[in-house]
Amino acid sequence: MTPVVERRDLLRRSAAALAWAGLGATRALAADYPAGPVRMIVPYPAGGAADVVGRIAAKHLSDQLGQQVFVDNRSGAGGTIGTEVAVRAAPDGYTLVMHTISSAVLNRFLYRKIALDVGERFAPISQIGTVNQLLAIHPDVPAQNLQEFIALLKANPGKYHYGSSGLGAIMHLGGELFTFMTGTKAVHVPYRGEGPAMVDILAGRIQFMVASVPAILSHLRAGKLRALCVNADHRVPLLPDVPTSAEAGLPGYKTYNWYALFAPLGTPEPIIARLDAALIKAAATPAMRKEFADIGVETVVSNPRDLSVELKQQAGFWGPLIERAGVTLD
Repeated sequence: MTPVVERRDLLRRSAAALAWAGLGATRALAADYPAGPVRMIVPYPAGGAADVVGRIAAKHLSDQLGQQVFVDNRSGAGGTIGTEVAVRAAPDGYTLVMHTISSAVLNRFLYRKIALDVGERFAPISQIGTVNQLLAIHPDVPAQNLQEFIALLKANPGKYHYGSSGLGAIMHLGGELFTFMTGTKAVHVPYRGEGPAMVDILAGRIQFMVASVPAILSHLRAGKLRALCVNADHRVPLLPDVPTSAEAGLPGYKTYNWYALFAPLGTPEPIIARLDAALIKAAATPAMRKEFADIGVETVVSNPRDLSVELKQQAGFWGPLIERAGVTLD
């Protein structure tokens, strides 16, 4: 064997040895993971629906992992602040981020000057749950059902206002989709989060809202708001008297949100698999399922591949709507 061939063979063997050593180290790291607390960044304010879901998931993940998983709220700019914090974190499994459709899908189309493609900048782990949205009005609005409300909007273009958690958020686009499908005109009022928007609709300063079940449930039960429809093809068990959009006369009107867990890109695959398995076990416990059901969240767990597919499907639906609405957040 010539010296050149010997040298090439030595390099190949050395590279293979290093690869196997790295793989062994990664597996050993995953076997010991987690050795300390795990941070779950929630890029939304405390007290909102995303925060509640994140804290429930973190509590039950802690039970499965044997280490505390704690929520770190990094709100602002429609979820982009927390997203950027998570992107810069070390890819070691000790920082995770819980995204919603707004932060994981919509921001990609809204922010032209910031690279916010979650599918490219994060490693998907699994969905956590989904939550349906409702179209709700203040009780002073003179409409008892969806058809009466649509007729009211058509008779008074631009008179009625709806609130959202921010420009381009799923609440905003749910309202845009509603006005587009019904051929009506209403004024959008963006707020800095779901909570402030809720304060104003309860006070009657805005007249309607497309909101998630967890955020609006208590106000509906107290009679402070009136739900006209659930934007889905099935009724919500917690609100069995609220018709679906199709039952209310607007078939095809569907809006929902989901919550999903991601890690910084480069997080070792064995750690991703460990987190996915822990989440699946947590979601199978009666305690976690009940806590989610009590606030109107449907427990849904998946895997990295399925979550990646879901990102692409949602982008294909909401991207054209955002383009049509002309919403940008540079």
